[in-house]
Amino acid sequence: MRTTTHIIRITTLSLCLLCSACIQMQQQVDANSRELAQMRNQVSHLQATTHNEIAQLRSEVQALSGTLEENNVVYGQEINDIKKRLANVTSMPGNSALEATGTATPHTGAPVDNPQSHYDRALQLYRDRDYEKSRVSFQTFLKQYRNSPLAQNAFFWIGMSLFQQKNYRDSIAALENLIKEFPQGSKIPDAYYWQAMSFIELEEMLTAQILLETLMQTFPSSEASQKAQVKYKELKFDTSN
Repeated sequence: MRTTTHIIRITTLSLCLLCSACIQMQQQVDANSRELAQMRNQVSHLQATTHNEIAQLRSEVQALSGTLEENNVVYGQEINDIKKRLANVTSMPGNSALEATGTATPHTGAPVDNPQSHYDRALQLYRDRDYEKSRVSFQTFLKQYRNSPLAQNAFFWIGMSLFQQKNYRDSIAALENLIKEFPQGSKIPDAYYWQAMSFIELEEMLTAQILLETLMQTFPSSEASQKAQVKYKELKFDTSN
């Protein structure tokens, strides 16, 4: 009898120890699972953060690229103005000596037509302030090279050519085409800005205000947004609502 009782006690003790060990093992498994889940969350957060940072950098690079081209256009127009003034000076009576020392420009034949050369010629027309020819040339470019990486810019310069011609509603429509065709494009901030400028010229101030606010809120780091802030303050829009 004593032997049986002893065996029962030993068996009971062994079961208790086994249960305790199982509980400890389960607790350790649970702890490991929580730690693994935490590590996965950290990795997912790091990946999301890195992806967002890369997307932001790409956006900034695209915006900078677009801004550089616009600045080049402005400088190009100024250079062309200086060249025209110099041409007027050298063509005045008494400047025959200057004419005698000039050299003729060699004839190089018709330019090779490819997307870049076509685009460059259209942009040069804009710099020369020949806005109608520039617009037509950019439209022809889009018919021939719709899938070119330069197509987005061509849409933009069509809108700008119309703006310079004071065809403000047509300019708004052209820039809207750009927004629809390239909703994630680098020229979107500039399109919003110049649409707002057209509405200001049309004295539709509420629409202009909404566009400027949308630009500043959606693309706060763009150069177009900085210009929008200046214009917004200049027009003293009501911000109390």
